[in-house]
Amino acid sequence: MRSRTSALVAAAAALLVSAALAAGAHAAVGVESVSRHGGAPGTPVSLTLACGFCFPPCEGPRGERHPKGFEHGPCMLGTREDPPSWFGISILPRARALELGDCPGRTVCPPRTTFAPPHRAPYAFLGRAVPPPGGNDPESGKPPRYLLHFEVPELRPGAYAFVIWCDVCAAGRKGALISAPASPRWRLTIR
Repeated sequence: MRSRTSALVAAAAALLVSAALAAGAHAAVGVESVSRHGGAPGTPVSLTLACGFCFPPCEGPRGERHPKGFEHGPCMLGTREDPPSWFGISILPRARALELGDCPGRTVCPPRTTFAPPHRAPYAFLGRAVPPPGGNDPESGKPPRYLLHFEVPELRPGAYAFVIWCDVCAAGRKGALISAPASPRWRLTIR
């Protein structure tokens, strides 16, 4: 019964993250919270991502599956791969981010692919979002979190949008760029 409950919790968590961000597997990672949405250069900011597909792989026989390294909780069927160790985070002027997937007015643009997190203008690379100290605990049933602490960069004042580079979100050797510039949660204003 516990493994069935765990499977239902995992499915519900993945659906909630996906529904909150958009349809499609590439959108199952997104900005959950930001400590502040604006500030002058040098202002500290903490960013939290939630990832609906970042649970550990399942192990154990059918009906008794559990996350690798844990006794119970949600897990990912069909993979032996560990969850991503990090996500690259950049910002892009919001007007440019709306053009990222040629999808003005949509919440999440279809991903573009690149070989690495973008570092060159018009992007500004902020760093790598990594699991919290001590890691994520799938036994809680909550989607795994990734954290990034950064300072507002010295860029032209204006509205920017967060862009996530996800190396496992695109087939092949490329990663996907994911952004939701229409969502206030994904915005940063530089003063």
